[in-house]
Amino acid sequence: MSTHTHGPEDPGTDAPVAAAEPASSEASTPPVAPTPVSIPKTLLWWGHGLLRVVVFGYLMIYGWSKLTLMQMGGLDYSAALYAFGEKSPMGLLWSFVAYAPVFQFLSGLVEVLAGVLLIWRRTSWLGGLLGSFAMGAVLLLNLLYDVPVKQLALFLLIACALILLPDLPRLYAFVLGRATPPASIPRPVPWPRVHAVTRWIFSSLAVLIALSPLLVFQEMAPRSEETPLSGVHRVVEDTAEPAALLVEDGRWREVAFGRYVLREETRSMTLRLANGVLHEGRYRHIGDDEIEVSLNPALEGDRPLTQEAEETFVLTWTVLDDGRIHLVGEGLDLVIESDPELRYLYDRGFSWAPGPPINR
Repeated sequence: MSTHTHGPEDPGTDAPVAAAEPASSEASTPPVAPTPVSIPKTLLWWGHGLLRVVVFGYLMIYGWSKLTLMQMGGLDYSAALYAFGEKSPMGLLWSFVAYAPVFQFLSGLVEVLAGVLLIWRRTSWLGGLLGSFAMGAVLLLNLLYDVPVKQLALFLLIACALILLPDLPRLYAFVLGRATPPASIPRPVPWPRVHAVTRWIFSSLAVLIALSPLLVFQEMAPRSEETPLSGVHRVVEDTAEPAALLVEDGRWREVAFGRYVLREETRSMTLRLANGVLHEGRYRHIGDDEIEVSLNPALEGDRPLTQEAEETFVLTWTVLDDGRIHLVGEGLDLVIESDPELRYLYDRGFSWAPGPPINR
């Protein structure tokens, strides 16, 4: 008789060893309870989404109006006759931006890009960050130059900061070089089937809205069309007799005809009289050698943004052999010529080469 004792795993044992049965997955893994929907948290994300929609709308309007040079326009010849002290702070800012259309274009591009980034939740933090910088700059300019939409700029700045707020801890950790926590991607629509549809509908609609100004604003944007009449001119001959007193002398002294075509095919113009009074107005070509002129009341005080014309008349213009222009009509018979000093700003141009500063 053998005295060797077989272990349970000994192949020599006479008794078969039963294989261990795998434990049932249902028995080993407890059922996962569905995550309850937090009503307050869902409402907060709904508010976050609504805020993105509102800011997106404003950024599209203001951004595209800058991209197409509609908000500040281009610095036209008609701006040349304003004395520096006659400008309002807002008018000074508008002229500053209008002189550099690239600056205006890039400002609009930043606003449009920030708005587009707000469409998707994963990129909304970047849109909020970019929008905060853009609206901060806009608010500062509005405060310094007394632009009357300070409250709107402040609202948009706060709104962009609130949009950025949920991702601020991750951004802070990234700036400090620390490990960033996972992004919190909410689901404002807690029903999966509804969410599968709405996630594409809203974003697709927003993209269409963001691109639609390419058709609408492009048609409304001012276009530049030079004519022999365009420019800044000084009166060199006039058949009218001067008044006894200079303050009563209503003869034309300087006139500027704009080059940008505005609504109803009109262009802007300004007229400086011999007594110093300045008139703003518009003109439009009604024939090969005729223009219809509409002059506003004399510039004085806080004039409204839009005005009704004080007088409208037709002038016939002819380019003389020496390049000067003869104007006739409405009791006028005078000759004007381009004044290089009055249009120096427009003719100065750009120079990359170093040289003496021209600060006049």
